[in-house]
Amino acid sequence: MAGGVPDAFWIVSAAALGATIGSFLNVCIYRMPRRCMTVAHPRHSRCPHCGHGIRWYENIPVLSWLALRGRCSGCRAPISAMYPLVEAITAAAFAVCARIAVETPATWLDGVLGPWSGSEPAGWIRLAWFGIAAAFVSAMIVSTVVDFEFQIIPDQITLSGAALAPLLSLAFPWLHRPVLRLHPHTAVPSVLPAGWEPVEGLLASLVGAAVGAAGIWIVGVLGKAVFRKDAMGLGDVKLMAFVGGLLGWKAALFVFLIACCVGSVAGVSQLVGARLLALVRRDGSKPDHYLAFGPYLALGALAMFFTYARIETFVFVEYPRLLERLAVSLHG
Repeated sequence: MAGGVPDAFWIVSAAALGATIGSFLNVCIYRMPRRCMTVAHPRHSRCPHCGHGIRWYENIPVLSWLALRGRCSGCRAPISAMYPLVEAITAAAFAVCARIAVETPATWLDGVLGPWSGSEPAGWIRLAWFGIAAAFVSAMIVSTVVDFEFQIIPDQITLSGAALAPLLSLAFPWLHRPVLRLHPHTAVPSVLPAGWEPVEGLLASLVGAAVGAAGIWIVGVLGKAVFRKDAMGLGDVKLMAFVGGLLGWKAALFVFLIACCVGSVAGVSQLVGARLLALVRRDGSKPDHYLAFGPYLALGALAMFFTYARIETFVFVEYPRLLERLAVSLHG
C-alpha cells in the first residue's frame, strides 16, 4: 500500500500513463530523424500517405490501431504495427517501474536494492525513482527504434540526457549506488565526508560520462584502423555519455560488455541469416553487414539500471567464489 491507496491502482495507472507516453514516443520516433519536422511541429499528426488528420479517437493507444484494423481511416493505407507495439512496451515498462517503486520489498527486487530491500523508502523517493526510471526507459525505447530504422541515435535524446545526468546526480546522488536508489539514507562507504553526497554524485556523473564516451570512442577508432571503415557512430558515443553520466563509470563498462556480448550473437545471426537468404534467392545480392549497436547499448543500460547490484554482486562476489570452488574440486 502507498498512502492508503492499493498498489494495484498505482501500477495500473502507471501502465495507462505509459501507453499515453508511448503514443508520444511514436511521434518522437517518426519526427526526430526527419530534419523537416520537430516534436512540436506540425501540431497534429497526419497520415503520411494521404495527409488525413488523425482524430483524437483514432489516437487512443493500442485500441485505436486495433479498431482501425491497422489501416488509415482516410485512404486505408496500412499503419505500421510498430505504433501499438511501442505503446504496449512502454505501458508494460511503466507498470514494472511502478511495481518496483510501490511493492518494495519483494524477493526479485534484490538486484535493484540489494540487501537493503527490507527497509521502507519514503514516498517522495519512490516517486523520484519512478520518474527517473520511466524517463530513462522512454529514452532507450526511442533510441532503439530510431537506430534500428535509420541507423542514427537522435541528439535530442543523447545530448539532452547527457546534460541532465549531472543535474540529476547532484539532486539524487544515490543514482550511482544501486542499493541507494530507493534508500538514500543507507550507511555505505563514501569517498567524501557526510553531507558531501551531492558533490560525490556530480563527480561520479562527470567521470561516468567521460568513461562511457571515451571508451566507446576509442573502440571506434581502433575498429576503423583495423577494418578500414567506421566501427562506431558518434551517436553511440553520445549515448554512452548519457548512460555513463546517469549510472556511473563502472556501470558504463558493464553496459558496453553486455552490448558486445548480445550484439555479437545478434550480428552473427544476422550475417548467417542474410547469407542463407541470398543463397535461396540466387540473385547475387550481398548481405548488409551493418549492425545497429545502439539498441544493444540501450539493452545493457536498462539491464544495469534495473539489476545493477545483482550483476555487480555476481561478477565480483559470486563468480570468483564459483571459480574458487571449481578450482578446489579439480585439485581435490
